[in-house]
Amino acid sequence: MAPKHTGIWAQTLVEALRKRGISDQTIVGNAGINLRALEGDEPKIGFDDLALLFERAEEVTGDDLIGFNHAQGSDYRRGGLIAYTGISSPTVRTLLHNLARYQRISSDAIEISTNNLDEEGLIEWHFQVQRGVTRRQYVEFGGTGILDIIRRLTNRRVTPLKVEFRHFRKTNLKPIAQFFGCTVEYGSDENRIKLKQTDLDLPLRSADGQLYNLLRKFGEEALKKLSRDKPSIVVDVEERVAANPGKSQEDVAKELGMSTRTLSRRLTEAGTTYFGVVEDYREAMAKSMLTGTDMQFTEVAYVLGYADASTFSTAFRRWVGKTPSQYRDQNSE
Repeated sequence: MAPKHTGIWAQTLVEALRKRGISDQTIVGNAGINLRALEGDEPKIGFDDLALLFERAEEVTGDDLIGFNHAQGSDYRRGGLIAYTGISSPTVRTLLHNLARYQRISSDAIEISTNNLDEEGLIEWHFQVQRGVTRRQYVEFGGTGILDIIRRLTNRRVTPLKVEFRHFRKTNLKPIAQFFGCTVEYGSDENRIKLKQTDLDLPLRSADGQLYNLLRKFGEEALKKLSRDKPSIVVDVEERVAANPGKSQEDVAKELGMSTRTLSRRLTEAGTTYFGVVEDYREAMAKSMLTGTDMQFTEVAYVLGYADASTFSTAFRRWVGKTPSQYRDQNSE
């Protein structure tokens, strides 16, 4: 079953596109997204469709900063229980810890970690979905939204020490860097924002101790009722392949605490194979690097675990029917 995510921000995006005179038919195109799923006060949507909707918004508007722009000034109260728990928190630090803890209520697609927040000032996040799901616009929406909310709730221009995104980008870098006010790196191993400890201790103007305690009680009750599916075996394997695309099936099985035969069986039950997972990852990352960076083909080949550019080129032609050079020329931003 595809991971589900809150549809609130997809709902607000569709509303914004409609206000610009863009019809539902144009928004959806041939993507097969069901906009009716976004109706109501608590919409849920498959994360694949959510990410695709943000990418479609870029296509129909011609704005490759659509996620970044949509996040700024959004009505964060639309986020419901999670949003109000954050808003009523005493400090930026508690806001982020609560976001990480209670996000699970509205999504089984996102993993937010504040494990390194108190010592290193890091909030990190990624999505438990296959690498082939393009999520650049939604990731930028989320990262921008986090800082935008912090600034609005503290009435301070909080500036991170560093921002990192897993995806690649080579256009419109300046507006993003100006917004964050710090170094923004692309193609990182994780999505993360590093904040100053002094900024984490800033009080929120909207802090409300009585409301905060009440909402946390509701949140804990919701977590107890939550029966969350574990990440699929495919996602587990992809995360390990991402660290080293040349890693063997035996090594991955060992890391997952199972035999090679068990891993093979579970992947078969999921409708794929170890080779298939590795190939899907390499294809998705190759496309991203070819269109989102100026990396040489030999560099792309190396990152993906190929011995040389020729071997990589042969594999790429098998995937998409074009050479890496042809693909880059036709799809560059």
